[in-house]
Amino acid sequence: MIRGWPIALLLLAAPSYAAPKPEDITAHRLLAAQDARVARIGYRLAEANARFCSPKPGFNPGWVVNDINLYPDPETATAAFGFIRPVAISAIVAGGPADKAGLQTGDGIVAINGRDMATLTPNGSPATARLETFRKLLSDSWVAKNPAKLTIDRKGTVMDLSLQPGPVCPSHFWVETRDKVDAGADGEEVRLTTGLLRFISNDDELAYVAAHELAHNLLGHRARLNGLKRGKTKATYATEVEADRLSVWLMANAGYDGAAALRFAERYGRKYGGGLFAAGTHPRWKDRVASMRAEIAAIEATMPVGGLRTPPLLDPQ
Repeated sequence: MIRGWPIALLLLAAPSYAAPKPEDITAHRLLAAQDARVARIGYRLAEANARFCSPKPGFNPGWVVNDINLYPDPETATAAFGFIRPVAISAIVAGGPADKAGLQTGDGIVAINGRDMATLTPNGSPATARLETFRKLLSDSWVAKNPAKLTIDRKGTVMDLSLQPGPVCPSHFWVETRDKVDAGADGEEVRLTTGLLRFISNDDELAYVAAHELAHNLLGHRARLNGLKRGKTKATYATEVEADRLSVWLMANAGYDGAAALRFAERYGRKYGGGLFAAGTHPRWKDRVASMRAEIAAIEATMPVGGLRTPPLLDPQ
């Protein structure tokens, strides 16, 4: 398949396949909606708490960028998402930097800073390589305080737009297609599974899980644990307590209901017991609820400054 051509032309030149099944198209669109939901809540948490994330802020444009290389069935993906280019914007967070820059859902990305998207990765690269290279080029521009120049294709009209998001708490939020009820953080990314999203009742509960994983990244927990040769079980337990404590502060600053964290912890703990709250490395659900309830009381007793309350675990003083 020749890269860089519009998908419609590629399909005309490709061998004929069975028409995409409606149920497969629906499943793809559901995943896109989940991506958009996680991106919206993740951006809100990261942007609201930006003041407390220096000296190493991140950049979040408030969008979801999709690559057709990530899908084993490009015909179904094209039918579901309407790819106008192999890499396209599948969701925009209302009021975020991408929205303010004039970008729209469905825009195909032709080039970044003059580099054609088709040239970002050589043949044989992993399916994720192009998006990883794209994100690095964006980050390099923004760290250097230079707007990223995006050439986009909007329904056949090619135009250039500049994108320069302000600094926010660093983390890339994404959805993993797995049935296991799980979430994780690796220091830079926050991952939530589709199984977890089905278990979550509302946006406030999703904000808790996202804030908990974001807290791991902000507090450098992965690096701390990786540096240990012994005592990891006890240290992991301590990082889980810290992430729970910080999560409700991050939620409060972003306008989410911290009580949802208590409800989620109890419901998950009663149903699964282990998993996210595994014995030894994670506190029992009753202890988690008690710890977060104490933090919520501390939040309510803290005077906001500029509408925000400084989380003790992120207070530089």
